[in-house]
Amino acid sequence: MLPVQWVLGQLIQLTMPLISLEEVTLVEYGLNAVTEGIDALATTRVLIRGNKSHTLTNAMTGETVHRTFSGTGAGMDIVVSSVRAYINALNKMLGFNDLTDSKVSAGSS
Repeated sequence: MLPVQWVLGQLIQLTMPLISLEEVTLVEYGLNAVTEGIDALATTRVLIRGNKSHTLTNAMTGETVHRTFSGTGAGMDIVVSSVRAYINALNKMLGFNDLTDSKVSAGSS
């Protein structure tokens, strides 16, 4: 198992119970080297989606589409870069949850 896979797997297991988060699926993972050499800088982009919410239905086709959230990270270590990207995407998803929840509660009062 690659170190990045292990770290992201552990991060997912740690964050779900702490913030009452639904199960999250890593949809896409990309890693690029920005510079070369021993002190190379890596950028990472991840795409995640929640498995139980954030679904939309296409009005024309009736197809269910899952909303995804992207995150980017950079660092000299690919593990650090990957964790930063995952946390960035997770923060976007949680921010969307908060925004959606606040709109629902404002509409019901």
